[in-house]
Amino acid sequence: MNKINLLILLFLCIGRISAQSNKATPPIDGYKYIQIDDANHNFGRFTYGKAIGYSVKMKNISQDTLQLNNVIVSCGCTTPEYTPGNYAPDSVINMHIGFNGYTEGKLNKTMSVLFEDKGKPFVVILRFTGEGIKKESSTK
Repeated sequence: MNKINLLILLFLCIGRISAQSNKATPPIDGYKYIQIDDANHNFGRFTYGKAIGYSVKMKNISQDTLQLNNVIVSCGCTTPEYTPGNYAPDSVINMHIGFNGYTEGKLNKTMSVLFEDKGKPFVVILRFTGEGIKKESSTK
């Protein structure tokens, strides 16, 4: 009987500890605050190994100053260039997205742009697709 009670107590403690360690994920509802001119960019076909990129503009369409905190990319092959900080209503955030080009075949990459509105975090998702094509060598 004491062993059963001890096991139950152990499981309750483990469950409580793991529940406390889970951080809340910011909601993906940023489109009510941010207007994006190219949230789903398609590179089409590109040469494998050749770096490519595009620029995206995001406009603060809210009535409040928003804070851009970070951009999380899905892999190290993607490099966002942006300026973190506060953006007043109607201001435009310019971001350049670079991709190293080292994917053969179809690709689908995502970036999570992390913002805050009055201390409340939210996320905007940017995506790009394309197809890396290797050039055939012309050895004769």
